[in-house]
Amino acid sequence: MTRPPDVDALLGEQARRFGDRVYLECVDPPGRLTFAQLDASCHRVAHFLAERGVRANERITVLGDNGPAFVMLFFGILRYGATVNPLNAEVLGPDLPRVLYDVAPRLVLWDRALGDQATAAVAACGAEAIAFDELFPRLAEQPASPCPRRVGGPHDLAVLDYTSGTTAAAKGVALTHEAFAYGCDGPARRFDLRESDRVLEYRSLAWASPQLLSLGGTLHTGTGLVLARRFSHHQFFDWIRDQRVSIVIGVPTVINMLLDRPVALTGADLPGLRFMTSSSAPLSVDRQLEFEDRYRIPIVQGCGMTEAGWMAGNPPDARRVGSIGPPMPHVVASIISETGAACAPGEEGELLVSGRQMASAYLTARDRLEPIPQDGFLTGDLARVDADGYLYVTGRKKDLIIRGGVNVAPAEITTALLAHAAVADAATIGVPDAVYGEAIVSFVCARAGHRVSPSEMREHCGARLAAFKVPAHVIVVDAIPKTERGKVARRALEQLWRERGAPSVP
Repeated sequence: MTRPPDVDALLGEQARRFGDRVYLECVDPPGRLTFAQLDASCHRVAHFLAERGVRANERITVLGDNGPAFVMLFFGILRYGATVNPLNAEVLGPDLPRVLYDVAPRLVLWDRALGDQATAAVAACGAEAIAFDELFPRLAEQPASPCPRRVGGPHDLAVLDYTSGTTAAAKGVALTHEAFAYGCDGPARRFDLRESDRVLEYRSLAWASPQLLSLGGTLHTGTGLVLARRFSHHQFFDWIRDQRVSIVIGVPTVINMLLDRPVALTGADLPGLRFMTSSSAPLSVDRQLEFEDRYRIPIVQGCGMTEAGWMAGNPPDARRVGSIGPPMPHVVASIISETGAACAPGEEGELLVSGRQMASAYLTARDRLEPIPQDGFLTGDLARVDADGYLYVTGRKKDLIIRGGVNVAPAEITTALLAHAAVADAATIGVPDAVYGEAIVSFVCARAGHRVSPSEMREHCGARLAAFKVPAHVIVVDAIPKTERGKVARRALEQLWRERGAPSVP
């Protein structure tokens, strides 16, 4: 197929098609943008950058919460052709000064409401910084017509995102303008976004997943976007009903919260809701079926990573429970063995992906870009594929526990724990062991109104797993520590083990 249109072409085309129809509806705090207003605002951003002589591949850091300002600046910088570096100050916390140093932005556009820590980091980075309350009056003075100066081409850098690793510090991942276009087109097509749809998003727009699906994907298809600053258990279903949401973004953490603190409502009360997605972290089959049984809302699973975009997703009308779906449009995926040979259907191996949606480089230090392989990127995901091309993730290669020379997948143990009726959440790691190399330690938290004990959990696992896979220790916690993206925070679990576990495991 021909290359998907870039952001500049999309903004203009959708403004011509939809004009005063609302594109962005912000519910927290309230605010909205029509397609025409978004187009005009992004022209103003382009003029502002041109006036300052910004060049291709120069980085413009946008530091702010979800809202109209963030959306206008994100798309406006891409329209002009420079590199947008969206950051979440709350998530990065004390790592923000280091990230800003490495990014070396030409300009920082930021929201003073982020507080003292962000203020100090912005001041210390040495780049020119303009706060939103100063910036937007200046933008209002710019023309709302096309800017004659635009920079950058398909292979220049468009977005510099920062991942939040579960075991290491955040790192920069750079996508070209071409990769961003393909990365948005794939999930929009796979999840069947329509002009009549309204998508509810509450994850930080500083993450790649909502950028590609909820920002770029909706713009590609003329879909309405309902945006909140963050998830609210109290307001969630009100947003869906009041804003006539037809597709709601989901993550396992939110799904588990809605199961742990149920709401007296089902999909029958939300007749316009088509489905809820689930991505960012594994969702157990038991939890998916329990949610669908309780709420009568279909869950459509997908999977991605910052380096490879949305890698796979279930078609909404052809879901397979437990699967992340077939590879996305534009994605080439295969399962390979330790020797690099292709695995047969049903055989477990590592997921290898390539395609035009791939990020091009890591920013590993100040102005140091290291290329990301384009002909085959090893994701670190252990997976298998069925005869129809549906992918099933079975664990993370680097998370494997090697006990007595035998590989044990933590996901298998965690899944067994989650099958217990009293368990709300669980996680499993390996810890050093003098005899076997590694020992298995699991963490569980109980559902509201229930209690669990380590001995009960080990007995439960013993009935479902081989003896060598039964956790040596089970630690009961109030909550499983997670990153802001809902992934298990392994470093926090390791710290819990050091604080509460035995110094050695028999």
